Amino acid sequence: MYLMLKDTRVLYFDLEDFVVESIRDDLLPFCLRLNIRKPVQNKDILHNIQEVKSYLSSRVLSLSRDNAKKIYAAFQIPQIDSIDNRVNICIKCKGVSIQDSYWIKEDDEEISWSHINIRQNKLRDIVDLSLSGFNPTITTNNICPELTTKGLFRKGWIRLGDNLYLLKSDKNRDYVNTRMEVLASDILGCFKNKIDTVAYVSDMKNTADGVALVSICKNFVGEEYSFVEAWEVMEYLKRCDMDFITYCMSRWSRKFASIPVLDFIVVNTDRHTQNYGFFMNNETGEIENMAPLFDFNCALTADYFLRNGSDTFSQMFNTAETLRELAHRFVKDTNLIFYEEKFFRLSKSEINRNYKHIFERVYARIQELGIV
Repeated sequence: MYLMLKDTRVLYFDLEDFVVESIRDDLLPFCLRLNIRKPVQNKDILHNIQEVKSYLSSRVLSLSRDNAKKIYAAFQIPQIDSIDNRVNICIKCKGVSIQDSYWIKEDDEEISWSHINIRQNKLRDIVDLSLSGFNPTITTNNICPELTTKGLFRKGWIRLGDNLYLLKSDKNRDYVNTRMEVLASDILGCFKNKIDTVAYVSDMKNTADGVALVSICKNFVGEEYSFVEAWEVMEYLKRCDMDFITYCMSRWSRKFASIPVLDFIVVNTDRHTQNYGFFMNNETGEIENMAPLFDFNCALTADYFLRNGSDTFSQMFNTAETLRELAHRFVKDTNLIFYEEKFFRLSKSEINRNYKHIFERVYARIQELGIV
């Protein structure tokens, strides 16, 4: 089998015969770069097989995600959360993902990227199953985004016109996570000179449990670039004996520094290393820019429940630093401009009338950082 980047072969692998051969080192996924050894001893062969399996299994949704078991059942996939089962799922759905342009091609297969590109072709519409829990009648076509969409909250992709949109919801009675995701998105819109952030809006959708609130955002990955998660770049830079923070600050200083500052302001406790990342040029394999910030459904929830989440450990660098400590460490490297008037208009809008205490806490953190 071949791991492809669009129509370019980048890796050949045969897991049964223990064969892994890099074809384009410069276009490999970052978690495999400098990580595929030239087989000299058996341990090198086993290492390569393990790394390829780890990569393939990482592309498949976890059984822990809401409605994942129903998705597995719809595709007649065994509900076993093992590496081998996840690898088989990945191969079965050709490893396609909305977040990048990698996919898996059989040795003698006569298909190209245009045949299986789910960003351009008609989606396999199982959003009612993945998001809502409904059990529709579906076909056996496995090439759909639901098998490779990560995260634990219920979610599903839909196409509206020429664009893809992600719908998400949560199980809390008042849809707290969904409401706070939209509110955090609005609050982040009150800042300038920051990293780009994905905009979320809310809507209502029928589900198996009744009408539910959902957040909606537009897909931010196009054809020219692939999204690379931060952990992949971290591990790659380690293999290059380079420091991740130093690398990012040297290239995108103010933009990168704004991430921990904004996360502290909206108390986002879920900025782990799969929840931010970079754009890789699909032609050159080079990292060219930071991707916009996304996924805010764990932001502001501490404020909502009148708890102090500011001293929660940050997951951004996998270090023992809190959200507050990282924000104070990086705020001097930002050039954030805060639109105070826009913020107060937002706080007084009809839809936010019950969130006065949230806006007060957010404003206090902005003042604490000296941005006002």
